[in-house]
Amino acid sequence: MVSSFQCLPVPQIDFGPGKLSDLPEFYKSYGKRPALVLGRASLSRQHTWQKIKAEITDIFGPDKPPVIQVSSEPTPTLIDEAVSRLLQNHVDMVIAIGGGSVLDAGKAISAMLVEQAPVMDFLEGVGKKKPKGRKLPFIAVPTTAGTGSETTNNAVIKSAEKGFKKSLRHKNYYPNLALVDPEMTLSCPPSLTATCGMDCFTQLTEAYLSTRASALTDSLSLDGIRSIARSLETVFQDGSNLEARSDMAYATLLSGIALSNAGLGTVHGLAGTLGGFLDIPHGTACGTLMAITNRTTLDILRKSTAKTDTETTALRKFSNLGRIFSKESTKTDNWYQDFFINELIRLTDLFELPTFDRFGMNSTDLEKITFASTNKFNPVQLSREDLMHILSARLR
Repeated sequence: MVSSFQCLPVPQIDFGPGKLSDLPEFYKSYGKRPALVLGRASLSRQHTWQKIKAEITDIFGPDKPPVIQVSSEPTPTLIDEAVSRLLQNHVDMVIAIGGGSVLDAGKAISAMLVEQAPVMDFLEGVGKKKPKGRKLPFIAVPTTAGTGSETTNNAVIKSAEKGFKKSLRHKNYYPNLALVDPEMTLSCPPSLTATCGMDCFTQLTEAYLSTRASALTDSLSLDGIRSIARSLETVFQDGSNLEARSDMAYATLLSGIALSNAGLGTVHGLAGTLGGFLDIPHGTACGTLMAITNRTTLDILRKSTAKTDTETTALRKFSNLGRIFSKESTKTDNWYQDFFINELIRLTDLFELPTFDRFGMNSTDLEKITFASTNKFNPVQLSREDLMHILSARLR
């Protein structure tokens, strides 16, 4: 029998190579005065985008659409200043085209244009206000395959000064439209392709292993992980492979839906905290933690003498993950579990994912980082000592 579950709303999705050409027609159904939120570099190499931008500008009229440029993870200052400027432009919708940080910025801007208050007031664990859930129409067009922000209802905001990364979240903050064109990711360089891909892989794996997982999120997660198994290494080695790029774009949008409903685990709990303390890309933090965190979780599950139903389910799921990546069909559950961990180690080495000392972290930082981190939906709750072991393993 399928257990009870709930599912949060998802955006309208328009997926496929060449779908960017649908953007002008879509945006006209949502408003007349769009604001564009763009990355600084990624779009300059997109010939299709240059054509579409010209078309949007022509439709918009003599007053060109205002553009907000995002070069790194969005900060409270960036969001507040963008909102102040765009209120003067009387925009009635937001279109964000870029990586996860750009999409998060666009999502937050679309919400704060209605709230008309500092975004800090509404951040989880920081602000004292709850968002009302109203926003301007928002279209998300990803140019990387990693965060899944095109299908989530939260935007991650970073404050380096205050040392945090927190979410602006409401069930209504999902984009009105996720326009996913895998061709937009073709120019993504190998290193960024790898770290974004590992972020996506982490999200799918953590949603699958989550204590909040359901039959629905399991189906989404497993389908996405199969795409990862087929195509992550391929796109790293041959970024021009559109079939593999499509696989990764598909896996990413699934990961956004899965994580929104099932929650995440220890890797993201640590990565979010690390991102607040260090200038480290989110995908890099997730990727470098994937193998050691899952190894630690699996070891603790195996040592449990009186296993709960949750622990038994998690071990079965680790075996399923190994079966996806292995060509063997007659091995034991333990063999498949170890194969999955070894595959994570192999990808960590293949992608040359850096250790945390490269970003200025040392052993004296372990206590404050583990103290601020969570592992709420991990299949087993890891102790502070476990978390310190995980981080220490990725220090040199």
